[in-house]
Amino acid sequence: MLCESMQRIPGNFTFEHRYEFATTVRHYYGRTAYIIFQVFYNLSMQASNIAAMIISARVLDKFIGKIAGHSYALDYVHWGFVKSTDDADHPWCAGDLTSEGCEDLTFVISVGFLICMAICIPFGYLNLDENMWFQWVSLAGLLLFTCEFFVQFILKLDGEDKLCLDNVDYGNVTCNYHPSERHIGNFSHNGPHRTPIFQASAEGQANVVGMAIFAYSYVVTIPSWVNEKRHHVSVNKSVWVPASVGLVMKLLTGLLGGWAFALLLPDGSPRPHSDDILNIILHRDQPEVSQYSAYLWDITTLIPGIPVLAIMVRYNLLSGKVCNRFWSFVFGVVAPWVITAFCYETNVLQEFCNWVAIVVQGYINFVIPAMLYRSALYRYPDHNAEQFSGTMDYGSSEAFRFPPDQKAVNYGSVQTPVEYRVMSADPEGEETALLGKTIVDESGPDTPGSFVELDEAPVEAVPRFLTFCGKVFKINRIYVANFMIIFFSLLSTASIVINIFDIFQPNS
Repeated sequence: MLCESMQRIPGNFTFEHRYEFATTVRHYYGRTAYIIFQVFYNLSMQASNIAAMIISARVLDKFIGKIAGHSYALDYVHWGFVKSTDDADHPWCAGDLTSEGCEDLTFVISVGFLICMAICIPFGYLNLDENMWFQWVSLAGLLLFTCEFFVQFILKLDGEDKLCLDNVDYGNVTCNYHPSERHIGNFSHNGPHRTPIFQASAEGQANVVGMAIFAYSYVVTIPSWVNEKRHHVSVNKSVWVPASVGLVMKLLTGLLGGWAFALLLPDGSPRPHSDDILNIILHRDQPEVSQYSAYLWDITTLIPGIPVLAIMVRYNLLSGKVCNRFWSFVFGVVAPWVITAFCYETNVLQEFCNWVAIVVQGYINFVIPAMLYRSALYRYPDHNAEQFSGTMDYGSSEAFRFPPDQKAVNYGSVQTPVEYRVMSADPEGEETALLGKTIVDESGPDTPGSFVELDEAPVEAVPRFLTFCGKVFKINRIYVANFMIIFFSLLSTASIVINIFDIFQPNS
């Protein structure tokens, strides 16, 4: 829906005008809505990125500790170097660890954090297309290590899993997940009986609804990808195929993981740390190959995603002319790392980021695109016909305007005039290298009447017609857009309400 609303903007059928998410909002709803959206959009993106930075740094420190025995960090409170502890909740404790926690919790900048920052900031300076090889590495890691998890889940289906319960007396022994004490604990058989249709737990439902929204919160990244993709790449296939494959992988991970491990306590509430299956896999009673796969899965999927979100922020600040190229890089890429460096070992920053994501992400990723789509249908109902007939007013675009440079573009067998070749964020072309998209006519760019091949297919978020049992039904796309707006507004609001309700639960 977001892509079609971008394509319906006059003169932007082949996405030459470089509309980002925020500038698309400005086109349809004006400057006031644009300013409000920019604030919440950047707040949401930075909150998501900071949360990913925190998790990535902690995972990398644990991975270093797994290999070397300890990770190290600079303690900038006591000015010295410290080693990590074995306590998962207090890895950087300057004092003694007691049953109540750490006696002297300190603030550090760890080796894992510095490595993540050293990787992500340079990639954040590049464009999306220059990050592609990094994303291919991420895809390879995702597929490889996820398949390893599936194998381990299937192997465990015929066995048992144990829980260490706080209200159970195990005698003179301590229940933990060390390999030497695998026989101590409460055991239950693995299998499909572990995944009931519904579980009346506010904490569990908050995790499920929140994760469902978070899992598809990549919608905000699509406009920037559309602006840099090759013209022959189908938007419909590129969006729906990965989304469908991802849905299957999520279902398999959830079902097989839920069948292979005891993720619920006897009262139906979630097992501690069970909101992330990787936390369970990283227990020391799991196979070494699975533990290493869990670490590498986190590293290869989370770290490559950090510069992508940073680039989104940088693009939107630059295309909206909020700031120039240098300051968009500082605010979008560098500033989050500086903020995170001084408080990422406290839970306050992560809790704040989580709540920002809960409150904002659902509306930005699902409600606003549906609203833009609805507005586009009303304002430009016949964008395909106008494009092919060559009657569209290209000079009315708000994004970037340039002196006419008459060219003809060949959309398959149809030609239509285009009034530009190179798009730039300002008249002097300062950001051309960053945001420009040059249309090259190999037969001679200065030859009048030459043609440029731009095989851009129309984006159809919702098909006009549906064939079923030999009958053709016309789909009212306005009704579909209205339904999406209402449904995702209710879902996003429900996520907020459930999470607030969970806070006030007695056992939360």
